[in-house]
Amino acid sequence: MKFRHFALGWLFLLPILFHNCAQVAQPPGGKKDTIAPKLVSSVPKIRQLNYAGQSITLEYDEYVNVENIQQKVSITPQDSNTYLVKALPTGLRLNFDKPLQPNTTYTINFSDGIKDITERNVTTDNKIVFSTGSVIDSLYLTGTVIDDESRLPILGFVVGLFGPNDTLPINRKRPSYFARTDSNGIYRIENVKAGSYKVYGFDDKDLNLVNNTPGERVGFRDSVVALTRNYTDVNLVAFRGSAKPRISRRERTDETLGLELSSGIASYKIQYQKPQDTLVSFLESPKMIRLFRPANRAAGDTINVTIAAEDSVGNVTDLKERIYFSPLKTKAKDRKPLNVQVAPSPGEPIDNNLEFTLTFNKPVLRYSTNLINIGRDTTKPLELSPENLVWSNNFSRLAIKRQTNLRDTLYLKLAKGAFISVQGDTLARYLARYTIAEEDSYGLIAGRVNPATIAGKNFIIELLDEKYKVVRTAYGTSNYTFARLKPGQYRVRLIIDANGNKRRDIGNVQKGIQPETILYYTGAETNEGGLIPVKQNFELTDIDF
Repeated sequence: MKFRHFALGWLFLLPILFHNCAQVAQPPGGKKDTIAPKLVSSVPKIRQLNYAGQSITLEYDEYVNVENIQQKVSITPQDSNTYLVKALPTGLRLNFDKPLQPNTTYTINFSDGIKDITERNVTTDNKIVFSTGSVIDSLYLTGTVIDDESRLPILGFVVGLFGPNDTLPINRKRPSYFARTDSNGIYRIENVKAGSYKVYGFDDKDLNLVNNTPGERVGFRDSVVALTRNYTDVNLVAFRGSAKPRISRRERTDETLGLELSSGIASYKIQYQKPQDTLVSFLESPKMIRLFRPANRAAGDTINVTIAAEDSVGNVTDLKERIYFSPLKTKAKDRKPLNVQVAPSPGEPIDNNLEFTLTFNKPVLRYSTNLINIGRDTTKPLELSPENLVWSNNFSRLAIKRQTNLRDTLYLKLAKGAFISVQGDTLARYLARYTIAEEDSYGLIAGRVNPATIAGKNFIIELLDEKYKVVRTAYGTSNYTFARLKPGQYRVRLIIDANGNKRRDIGNVQKGIQPETILYYTGAETNEGGLIPVKQNFELTDIDF
């Protein structure tokens, strides 16, 4: 009986075992799928004429993934017709809410939004062109976009075509036709209908095809393009627009008020509604004005002011503000003590023509030159006169300049009590040691500006470091020299000062003003990054324009 039960059990298990043995599994290894999906059919067909449908369907030769496709689709010309995307096993369908425009050539581009489901290979069949009329518009416009400051190509910059009568269209509407630049800064707008267009470009970081984000770079062509033929080399220079600052946040205590701005400024002036009113303030950062409550005013007292905020290119914006402070008493632990940042940093080699910059975290009310000791040791300081001290930013930044014949070592000592802030606190003792560099530790860059490059003296020569920070400047000097340079990598550029105001002006898209021209030196002395290597005791004297 037991044997019969055992045999029956085996007979029952055998089909299951044979089934498992016969299961098909993908063998390990093998070649990786590198073939992208291919388009096998579309409705409408590519370059079809007189299409009257209200949906677009694409079918591929394998299963595809169209995740986040709504963010990848671009349709030109742009209009207000919205659509929904439906994913299909081997493709997708766009269903439009309204009929398409008559007698219009449409270009629908899916960018990298269509991939196979195994290896995420992106299809190259990602664009469909068709017409609702009897012809396919075939005009195109191409060009490059470079950054105004670096002169390097920009990737992903939107270049769009707008109607000829639009006034500042990039701030309030989308372009009719557009394209984005590739890694070489090249764009190509295709299948454009003949007509007149304004050409504008912008960064479009939020991908909404509208230039409504402060600080985005913009570029434009001066004249309207009459597109009756194909255009090449419609090139743009992209510059950062100057957005008007506004007060975006207020940071109040019973002693200070911080006014945070929506965009950075270079300087400001305060005008008081009542002549007897006064406030101590300074620019804590390009986006923060810090004001201090007068000792004779209660926290809740109101002072009405107008702040004239000036940006780096001279645009002034008036900001009206009611100044008052918090009635809540500041705790002692929350008050920031007076401190200082010194440049150059301790330990850096320095020139014996001394130049120190002291940046304080609040304005200084009183100081004593007798407690500022600079010398070869802390017991024999150099004498400092008022001419050696230059204050800026409402007594929060101090430049100390002094020519010396010192060698080897230098000490900078700030004794306790050397500086007292507007809040009555004292700077702690500070001591730093520096090494004075030998004369042959420096390099030199020099050159000349050819009259054929620019006639007259309305130009600026700027020496920049590798991060595009301006190190030295010379104005209107045909034969220029930048001596005593620390070893490093530099750039030299020529700025055409078209309006003769002795500073470089960026463009103004509202007024249709292009940025002033920049020419970088790109001779044999530069490396691949456009930088000029400067070594110790080495002179480069033919950096010419």
